[in-house]
Amino acid sequence: MAVGAVIILSPPFATLKFGDMVISINTLGGVSALLIGAVLLVCAVALWVAPRFRLAAGIVTVLLSLVAVVVSNLGGFVVGTLSCLLGGALAVAWTTEPKKPKAAKRNDGAEPEQTQRVQPT
Repeated sequence: MAVGAVIILSPPFATLKFGDMVISINTLGGVSALLIGAVLLVCAVALWVAPRFRLAAGIVTVLLSLVAVVVSNLGGFVVGTLSCLLGGALAVAWTTEPKKPKAAKRNDGAEPEQTQRVQPT
């Protein structure tokens, strides 16, 4: 998830030179990419430091990565969006508690029902 945030952060502030031509993307997309990337980094740090906020951080990550597609250069040229979507989905699905085995159906402490066996004749 942190890698995706860095990928979303980098393209708007990159300055590309092609001979004498300089291409710089310092527009509203750059400011929004900075904000989205910063919040994604905060969510990544929150997952490491305070795992109890995993659900909120995961949901915010998924939503911001979808917003980044529209706002900031296809979300880091789609690579940042895909890595943030994967990290957010894993954060939502992650739990620290082991899965409990399913208990057999019982009648609240009553004796289990006896079934009759029929012998084929």
